[in-house]
This record gives sequence, C-alpha cells and structure tokens, in this order.
Amino acid sequence: MKRKALVASVALGLLLVTGCGSSDGDAASSDSLVWVDGGGAYHEALDKGVLQPYEAASGSDIVPEAGTDNAKLRAMVEANRVTWDVYNGDNTWGTDADADYLEPLDYSVIPEDEILDGYASKYRVANTIYSIQLAWNTDKVKGTPQGWADFFDTDKYPGKRAVMDYSVGGIFEIALLADGVAPEDLYPLDIDRAIAKLNTIKDDLVFWTSGAESEDLVGSGEVAMVMTYNARAYDVKNVLGKPVDYTFRDQILAASYLSVPKGTKNKDAAMKLIAYAVGSEANGKPSQYSPLAPSNTKATPDADMEKDLPTAHLDEPHAEFDDVWIAENASDVEAAYQEWRSSL
Repeated sequence: MKRKALVASVALGLLLVTGCGSSDGDAASSDSLVWVDGGGAYHEALDKGVLQPYEAASGSDIVPEAGTDNAKLRAMVEANRVTWDVYNGDNTWGTDADADYLEPLDYSVIPEDEILDGYASKYRVANTIYSIQLAWNTDKVKGTPQGWADFFDTDKYPGKRAVMDYSVGGIFEIALLADGVAPEDLYPLDIDRAIAKLNTIKDDLVFWTSGAESEDLVGSGEVAMVMTYNARAYDVKNVLGKPVDYTFRDQILAASYLSVPKGTKNKDAAMKLIAYAVGSEANGKPSQYSPLAPSNTKATPDADMEKDLPTAHLDEPHAEFDDVWIAENASDVEAAYQEWRSSL
C-alpha cells in the first residue's frame, strides 16, 4: 500500500538525516515493513504524524496491521515465521521477561539519550506517553472529583463506576491509591487490600473491555464515573461533545513501546523506522491529532493540545506503572483478579 511522496524537498532532507533510501541495498528502501499497533484513532495519529512522512522520505512501504497480540508475536517467533517488523505494544510488553521474543534495540541509531528517563531499555523504547485517568459525566456528577478517593466515594458522588476489565490495567492501583497508599509505595501491589477496597463499591461496578466502550458508558450517563485512557476521556468530551470532564490528578502514567520481533528479516530497517518515530523531529507530531505526549525530551508537542497531555500535569499527584514488577508477577495478579471477578 505504497503512499505517494508528500513533498520532494522534505523527503530529500529526511533521507539525509535518517540515511534511508540509499542504494546500498538496505531493506528500508525496497521491502515492506509491517507496523503493528492498536489501530483506531491511535493509529491514525501515528500514521499522519510519523508513518506517512517516513514513507515519503525513505521509500519504504509501511503496511499497518491493527491489533496488538503478545501471544501471536510469541507464536510467530517460536515457529520462526515472523511477519511483523515493528510492534507498538503497551506498557506490559517488552521488559526483560520478553527477551526471548525480541531483538535488542540498536541505540547507535535510536536516540536513547533523548528519551525520558526510564522509558528506554534493552528491548523497547517508548514512543508515546499516556495515562489512566478519572473522567465523569457532568450531568450525573455535581462538583469536581479530585481523584480516586472520590471515585470510591459513592455517598458523596452517587452512581455507577466503570473500570477496565484487565488485571494489570490499573484496577488494583486505583483502589490502593484511593485507600491512601502513596504513589511511590504502590509496588509490590497489596492485592488483598486492593480487593477489599474494590469490594466497597462492588455493587456499583461496571466493567469495560474496550476504550470505545468506556467512552460510551460515561458519555451516555450509564455510569457517573469511569477509569479510562486519557485519550478516550479527551475524545468523548472534545470530539464527541458529550457532557464529560476529567482530571489529571492521581493519573497513572504509562507508555506505548516500540520493539522488534526476533527473527524479522528487516531488522536494520525496523531500527531506522523506530529511530525516526522517537526522534525529536517526528515524536511530537502525533499530538496534533490525539493527546499523546512525546517520549523524546527534545520533541515539541502541539501547542493547542499541550494542556491535555499527561506530561503537562506532573506537578499534580500521580503514579507510574512498575512494568518490571508487573511482568514478573502478571500470572499471580491475573489469578487473584479472576478469583475476585468470579466472586461478584
């Protein structure tokens, strides 16, 4: 699905910067690169801000595939039939726990020293920063909730609460934050304490399984409050025009990460694409289309969107996922979560 070059002079400049499109037989100049992400509005922002300009510059044919699937990636590698080149996974993917399935990143090409501290490691590098935040329907909620403690206070703010039906998506973390655990003390997660807190509002809980569903629930007023992705909260309020507002107080920072499946035939080209995606020139461009904060400290986010970026509110109380701990304990967390869910 080759796209036409945007502007010849811009393309030439990018070729000189990235070193792509040369006649040395590099895969990026002749082969298709398969880029996998979650699809939807997220992909559209990356496509317009990063992928299309890179195609125009490099001569690469980037083939997008929607639907990240860690199990599928593992199966590809184990079968030695890897068809993906760049994998844009969430914060649960790409730690050392996944080393058997990933190529080490080439930091002689990728600008590691420009990436936010803690967001670049051996097998993955963040390309966008997002967060889990609290949003509410302004027709159902009177006043301005100030964080997760208010999410759990159904006396002060009556109504249903929608939460992510995903054990490592933040449900235990928001319960602990609401129960008074300091952000820096979240890990190791006290699962029993989290479940006890969740049980205080279990009769008011509604579970969602997709970001779009979280928007529908709070936008329609079916629930008074929702834990959701910051981009979804922004979308339902500012794009769909629903009676919704949100706070960045108590947000939980996360990132989407780029990695390269082990065994790809286009490893060098994949590294160059990642280098461009997280480089200072392109990394802020997706924020023109969605409230995705850049991971590159030298990138410039869209001025109109900046107030809605998670990184613009780090002076307020917030937490961060401990991805390494989560990766090492995911099976135990999932087992505890499923046991609790089955008891409701």
